[in-house]
Amino acid sequence: MLGASPITKLIALRTCIRPGTTPRRSASAGGPAASYIKVQQHLSRFVRTLFFDRAGYDLSTLPQDGQDDSSTPLTAQNGAKDLDALLQTLDLAPPYILAGHSFGGIPLREFMHLKLQGAKSTGVTDIIAGIVLYDTGAELAFDLYPRIPSAELVVISEDVDWVALTHLREQSGMTDDEWNYIPGAMERTYRKLEVRKEDTHGSAHCLALKRQLECHAYDGGILSVVRCNSTSDYQLLYDEGIRLGAGTDEQRAKAREFIQSWSLFNCQIVRAQMDLVGEKGPVKYTYHDDWGHDSPVREPALVGEQVRWVMQELEKRKDKQSHQQGP
Repeated sequence: MLGASPITKLIALRTCIRPGTTPRRSASAGGPAASYIKVQQHLSRFVRTLFFDRAGYDLSTLPQDGQDDSSTPLTAQNGAKDLDALLQTLDLAPPYILAGHSFGGIPLREFMHLKLQGAKSTGVTDIIAGIVLYDTGAELAFDLYPRIPSAELVVISEDVDWVALTHLREQSGMTDDEWNYIPGAMERTYRKLEVRKEDTHGSAHCLALKRQLECHAYDGGILSVVRCNSTSDYQLLYDEGIRLGAGTDEQRAKAREFIQSWSLFNCQIVRAQMDLVGEKGPVKYTYHDDWGHDSPVREPALVGEQVRWVMQELEKRKDKQSHQQGP
């Protein structure tokens, strides 16, 4: 299936889209896949795509009573199992290219773990053909920071209109219908995840226990890791919040501490994910200094570049194998 029409999975993509009519409350890791409609349209020009909303997001339902314990939070592990079940229901067999953004990197890697159990490194691309981690959160970030961004920065930026401040609506290129769908999707997400919350930090800790980086869990695979300048996003939120007069002196000081810490350690946290691959697979690292965390919404081609690179590496590998096998 991978030759002419590989399947690209963009799992649980999240960004900081906040349209003016969107609720400012958040009970989950982010927004629904509808926020990434332009990314999907861009990728669909050259690869089959399937975008996945985890349980509770937009039109995705929560587990029914009796199917799961409703008193426990949703986890990335739940999302990985749901995605696997969905692919089986749709009869979409491996191999897959996986792409995730922000917290989406955590359920992506849980899905990878689920599918690669027992697989030999020489054959991992027969199951997970390639992975794009686009400015994704990693285990260490969720251990270092009780909240991302910090609770103090959230308070200070509460009245900041990110969309107007950064011209996100214009840069997104969305039609009115595409843009106007998002607030309703986020409201539906909020209401459902108020009932059954999503445990981002617990999910990250569970992933850490699998020691994927230490064990090179995707050795033999093809991996692209992208880091964006999210520090500039946080600084802009802080500066605009201060201009509006928000926050106490203590909150402002703690928000500045968070931004400084993030600027110091984010590079190390993101680059550490390159250890998923050992010495048996190509790894590409990209840093977009001029783009923030929501860059997939502003410039979908940035994601497309990484997916194309993965596909090119796959073709190189297929050509090499063909030459080795001979006529």
